[in-house]
Amino acid sequence: MLSDYNKKLFFVLFGLSITVYTLSVVHFLSGFENKIFIGGIILLISTGLSVILSKKLSQPLEKLNEGVKRIAQGDFSFRINVTDSKEFIELSKNFNSMAMELSQSYMKLKEQTENLMRQNEELQEFNAELEASYEQLEVLTHELEISERKYRLLVDNILDILWVTDKNFIIEFVNSRVVRYLNYTPPELIGKSILEIVDEESKETLKDMMAGKINFSEINFKNKEGLLVITETHVKRLKVDGNVVGIQGISRDITEIYHVKQQIVEKNNEILAISDVGRLLTSGSDMKEVLNNIVEKVANILNSPLCTIREHDKKSQKFILVTKGGELKDYPISSEIILPQQDINDLVNLKEIKIKGVDEFPHDNNLTSIFVAKEVFSAVIVPLVSRNETIGILTVWTSTKTVKNMSLLRSIASAVSVAIENSKLYDEIKKLFIKTIEALAYAVEAKDVYTKGHSMRVSQYAALIGEYMGLSREKVEQLRIAGILHDIGKIGISDAILLKAGKLTDEEYKVIKSHPEISRRILMPIDLPEEILEAVSKHHERYDGKGYPYGLKGEEIPIEAAILGVADAFDAMTSDRSYRKGMNVEEAINELLKYKGTQFHPEVVDTFISLYMNEKHRLEEIKNQVFSNAS
Repeated sequence: MLSDYNKKLFFVLFGLSITVYTLSVVHFLSGFENKIFIGGIILLISTGLSVILSKKLSQPLEKLNEGVKRIAQGDFSFRINVTDSKEFIELSKNFNSMAMELSQSYMKLKEQTENLMRQNEELQEFNAELEASYEQLEVLTHELEISERKYRLLVDNILDILWVTDKNFIIEFVNSRVVRYLNYTPPELIGKSILEIVDEESKETLKDMMAGKINFSEINFKNKEGLLVITETHVKRLKVDGNVVGIQGISRDITEIYHVKQQIVEKNNEILAISDVGRLLTSGSDMKEVLNNIVEKVANILNSPLCTIREHDKKSQKFILVTKGGELKDYPISSEIILPQQDINDLVNLKEIKIKGVDEFPHDNNLTSIFVAKEVFSAVIVPLVSRNETIGILTVWTSTKTVKNMSLLRSIASAVSVAIENSKLYDEIKKLFIKTIEALAYAVEAKDVYTKGHSMRVSQYAALIGEYMGLSREKVEQLRIAGILHDIGKIGISDAILLKAGKLTDEEYKVIKSHPEISRRILMPIDLPEEILEAVSKHHERYDGKGYPYGLKGEEIPIEAAILGVADAFDAMTSDRSYRKGMNVEEAINELLKYKGTQFHPEVVDTFISLYMNEKHRLEEIKNQVFSNAS
């Protein structure tokens, strides 16, 4: 485009030069007349043409120059419109296009500049904050170094063991306190599994801790020598992105506290055991049952497979088995044993506790292999002393060579000794009491040969029914006494009525029916149990309410009285009288069935029938034995 403009400019200037040159030649050829004037004209024409042409030619350039200035001043909206030639039209378009692009570039640049300035401001602010943070970081770093030193000092001097493991129980950290308790140094444990330095039970506990089931428990560590160190351990699971990566724990040594607690527990167990023994001894139960319970309790407390009580026979110097307890009680146990004279002297005369090896104490040969299998090493023999005299021995077979609970054994042995002695005294008093009431019964029955032995038979029948009904030993014993005494009130009835051969009048029968009440009045001063008095005074009551003396009905009648009523009726039916022959057992049983639910208590009759069906011989023995004694 510019090359065309240059050509055009060249031709214009070239044409102007030719014109001036031609005029000059004409002027030169015209001679010297009017040369100055003509020269002036030519100069004027040349100047005018030059000015016109210069202005004409420079006008597009001026516009272009103006546009450049405007754009340089930042007026990017300025546009030029040059139509002098095709070249300038093209140049004008290019200029305007350039101006537009510059305008767009300027706007972008302006926007970027503003963004850059804003970012610069933010960067300056961030830099200021960074400088401030750096200063704080320096302070915090210094404080952290101080805190870390303090923390390490605290961790190293804390009384507990601090430890951290990964999820596979590999120890990653442990403080120096581990040296004192486990005799390991931290480097010896780091990288080692914590499961290797705990007992079997604690391994499972640690696995539960890793699983999050528990976070506190007793953990038993094994020190370098293999001894157990009992700790209370708290743990916290370590997590990264919700996944468990390990556990950290703090373990406090409670070995001494644990043993003290164990001693307290053992003492409490001793106290409870002695209390239980005392309660058993004062329960009023049969002494054999009480002693059975005692040996079972001793075997349980001392973890003994076998515990026995034996009485000492002064004449033979033998020790007679009274009772046995423990898991081996059902195995053959020697009923009588003889000890070496030295042992007898220590136990009987010196009253010392003896600890014998299992092979040194007499026992059934069948137990030898069992003792070996159960690692039973010894037998602890405790003398049972009463009134400064050895009346027997308590023997405890144990799997240890010594027994910690010697004081417990002494206390139990002392209580058992007193109980056995009291039991013997009680048995003597009881026998004397029974003999006394038997004498009273015989005094009543001595008036009539046909009623001789009746009270004793009723007593035995009633006790047998009570046993079959599952009554306690105490209740059975009360039935036995009530049976002997049930007709004691007849001692207050005239012989004329009591022994009358013919039929009684209504008045006489009324007197006979008063004997249960008379019995109660006679027995009340003896201070017998109320159950005995109730059975004696109400044994003639009927289940349908037609009995005497109170007219009680159904469950109003005490069960002891109902039992006594069946026993009394059965013996009366099977005994001979002056006016009739006694029934046989089968006939009497049918009568009981006939009047079941009317005269007799249904449950008692059912029990008696069951007794007859299963143990008829016992009924026959009572009947025949007493008849033999009476005849």
